[in-house]
Amino acid sequence: MEPVTTIEQVGETHVVTLRGEVDAYSAPSLRLDLRSLIDTGASVVVIDLSAVTFLDSSALGALVGALRRLRDQGGGLLIVEPETAAARIFGLTGLDTVLDLYPTRAAALSAASA
Repeated sequence: MEPVTTIEQVGETHVVTLRGEVDAYSAPSLRLDLRSLIDTGASVVVIDLSAVTFLDSSALGALVGALRRLRDQGGGLLIVEPETAAARIFGLTGLDTVLDLYPTRAAALSAASA
């Protein structure tokens, strides 16, 4: 089942909420959504993974690509990564030291507006 992606704006921050599995099948769509969002002026993006059940390396590639594009433009990427089995991949890959990870959406939005 393809993940449901919603994009909303909260103040100056764009929030991308993903649900379900984000894998080699669905990651290209995520990559395009993020590229389009950044190309149309988003500078701070929160990715909410609270309802994600599975992430693979292609999903991580889409997130890292968005991080690079945002940083190149002086922006930032914040990830809502609650303690779930799907979130273990960040620690396993070492991306927990590269990405800005937050346990809740509220915490990420607070950091984004600071």
